[in-house]
Amino acid sequence: MFSRHADAQRGPSKRRGLIRAWRSASITARLAILYAVLTLAILSVVTGLLYWAVTVSLGHDDQRFLGEKVHVLRTMLAERPDDQALLHEEVDWETGVIGHARYFVQISNGQGQVLNQTPGLPDSGINPKAFPAPIPISSTRPRINTSQTAAGRRYLLTSAIARTGSHGQQRRIVRLAVDVSNDERILGDFRRIAELVLLAGVFLSALLGAGVARYGLRPLGRLARTVEATTALRLDQRIEPGAWPREFVPLAAAFNQLLAHLEEAFARLSGYAADLAHELRTPINNLMGEAEVTLARRRDVTDYEQTLASNLEEYQRLARIIDRLLFLARAENTAVRPASASFDAGAVLQDVVDVYRPTAEEAGLTLDSSGHAPLAADRDLFRRALSNLLDNAIRHSERGDRIGATVRRENDGTVAIAIADTGHGIAADEQERVFDRFFRSAADRSDGAGSGLGLAIVQSIMRLHGGDVRLTSEIGRGTTVMLHFPPIAAK
Repeated sequence: MFSRHADAQRGPSKRRGLIRAWRSASITARLAILYAVLTLAILSVVTGLLYWAVTVSLGHDDQRFLGEKVHVLRTMLAERPDDQALLHEEVDWETGVIGHARYFVQISNGQGQVLNQTPGLPDSGINPKAFPAPIPISSTRPRINTSQTAAGRRYLLTSAIARTGSHGQQRRIVRLAVDVSNDERILGDFRRIAELVLLAGVFLSALLGAGVARYGLRPLGRLARTVEATTALRLDQRIEPGAWPREFVPLAAAFNQLLAHLEEAFARLSGYAADLAHELRTPINNLMGEAEVTLARRRDVTDYEQTLASNLEEYQRLARIIDRLLFLARAENTAVRPASASFDAGAVLQDVVDVYRPTAEEAGLTLDSSGHAPLAADRDLFRRALSNLLDNAIRHSERGDRIGATVRRENDGTVAIAIADTGHGIAADEQERVFDRFFRSAADRSDGAGSGLGLAIVQSIMRLHGGDVRLTSEIGRGTTVMLHFPPIAAK
C-alpha cells in the first residue's frame, strides 16, 4: 500500500520536474525540440500515407492480375480446352517473360478431379482448402484469399467456374495462386527506408532548427549587450528599432521608453538631491554659525535666549521642509488614496480666507472670496492646497494689491477654484518650473523666502484627487492659479 502511494506521488513530482526543466531550457533548445517534433509528425503522416498508397496499389495490381488471368483462362478453355501446350506456354510466359513470381494454375472437373496443373503446385505448400469458393460464370470480380505457407511464402488464391466446348456443356473449376512474397519484401524495404528518413529528418531538423533559432535570436544578444553597457552614468543608450526584426520592434521601443523614463527620473532625482542638500544646508549653517558665535565668549542669559529663539526658527523651518517632503513622498505612493467626503467648497474656502485675512490686512492687501459648489474630496488636503496658494499670493503681492478666491461649477460638473492676485507675476521662462520641487523664482532666492515646495504639494494633492492645476501669470499684472476637481459623479 505504501509503495502504491509513493508511486502515485512520484508521478506528479516527475511531471513537475519535466515542466520546470522545459521552462528553464533555452529558447534555442525549445525551438530545436519543437522543430524536431513537428518534422517527426509531418514525416510520419507523409510516410504513413505513402505506405498506405503503396500497399493499396500493390493489392490492386494483384487483384487486377488475378482478374485478367481468370478471363484469359476462361477464354482458353472455351476455345481450346484440350490444348495443354498453350496452357503451359501462357503460364511460363507470364512467369518468365513478365517476371511475375510463381504463378500456379490448376484445372479440375466438376467432380474435383484434377485435369491439369502447373508443375510445382503440389510442392508449394499451399493448402487446397484455402482456395475460396469459385465465382460463377457471370462474375468477373474474383474472390481472393490469402495463404501463408510453412516456408514463409505468401500467396493470393482465387477460384472461378469456366465452360468448355463449343456449346459450353462441360464445367471446369479454375484455381489460381500467385506468390506475393515479393510485395512483402517491397513493403519491408519501404518501412526501413521510411525509418531512416524519419531519423535523418528529425536529426537534421533539430540541427538546422537550432542554427536558425540561434541566428534569429541574435537581436536579443545585441539587446543584452546594450543592457550591459547601460549604467547610472550612461542612461543615454538607445536601440535603433529600424534595424530590428518586426517582432522585436515593440521590445526595442519599450526598452528605449524605459531608458528614457530612467534617465528622466535619475536626472530629477539628482536635481532633487542637490536641491534638498542646498535647502538643508542653509538652516544648518545658520544654526552652526550662531552656535559658534555664541560660544566664542561668555555671554549673559539674554544673548543665550536670543540665540535659542533664533535657533528655534531654524528648527521650525527644518521641520516644515521635512514635513512637506514626507507629504510629497506619501502623495507619490499610488497605493495611497485620499479620504473623500462631500462638502461645500465655497464654505471651506471662506474658512481658509478668514484665517489668512489678518495677515493680508497687516500687509495692506485686500482678500475676499466668493462662490459655492459641492465637492467630493479630502477636506484637510483641500484646505492645505488652498493655504499654500494663499500664502504664495500674499508673499508675492505689494501693499494695495488685491487677492481674490472664487469657486464655481462648470457645465460638465467640474469644480474650479481660482486664486488670483495682482502682485509681481512670474516670468514666462519660470512658469514651466514653478511646480518643480525646490524651485524658487529669482525674487524668492534673493530674499530667501519659501522652500519651493508649496506648489509641488498643491500639484500632488490635485493628482491624488484626479484633478489638475494650471498657472497663468504676467509680470507686473499678477498670477492666477486654477484648481480643477473632477465631477462628483465621475469620482
